[in-house]
Amino acid sequence: MIAGVLLHINIGEAQVDRCPKLEILSMRHRPLDVAYIDVPDPFGTVFTTFSQGDPVRIEYGYRGGSVATWAGTVRSVSRVNRDQVRVSADSEALPLLSTRFTECYADESSVAIARHILQHAGLPIARISLPEEPLARFPVSHCSVWEAAQQLLHSLAGGYGHNMDCVALWLGAEGLNLGNLDEPGPSPEIATSKNLIKHLPVAHQQGQNIVETYLVPGLTHSRRVRLHDTRLKIKKAYRALQVRHEISDKQVRTIIGYGGPRG
Repeated sequence: MIAGVLLHINIGEAQVDRCPKLEILSMRHRPLDVAYIDVPDPFGTVFTTFSQGDPVRIEYGYRGGSVATWAGTVRSVSRVNRDQVRVSADSEALPLLSTRFTECYADESSVAIARHILQHAGLPIARISLPEEPLARFPVSHCSVWEAAQQLLHSLAGGYGHNMDCVALWLGAEGLNLGNLDEPGPSPEIATSKNLIKHLPVAHQQGQNIVETYLVPGLTHSRRVRLHDTRLKIKKAYRALQVRHEISDKQVRTIIGYGGPRG
């Protein structure tokens, strides 16, 4: 492992002493953050050690800076090669997908329906920011919480003409958020001659611009990032739409996507 990297991983009752590669992926407009943990398994015993639903806890940091914690549960275990397995884990937002329900709402406001839908997940609700419109009838038939929320957004767009492209549902530090909102928290600065490794802007408005920097522990989608690229004469704060943390034997990186029609 690279000097200066702090990494502690626990899966179930086991502590992972060595991890050749770790990825933590966070994407706006996706229900779950996910983690991919590579674990050496030269004797074939690790593959059967972990089971679906086992708790996962990851603490990670870099060069004496802040330390972040990621928590979730095992989704699956697959073999990468003869000597290594990959544990895929879902974040604590899993109830957004795993909880299904049937309901028929009548003569309710869109905000009241949204709150009732989110309550089914059993997670704390932080903020709901939606156009408040009356809905005469809104049926939900064996849908996940995530699917029901998306149906509600489509109803507001199709029935009332609201632009819901930038509205997202996610589990943040303070609970569930639904709206065209940012995740609260400090805005890290990524700047030329400081920590900007690579900046790849796209030539069209439909794509995402990519920024590569050194590890920024705890950064997730929907946080604001201050970008200062002297080469491209850019100095502006952007909403992160995608964040990928990578820790391996060769490098530690955070890759950020921003921009596009759903930003």
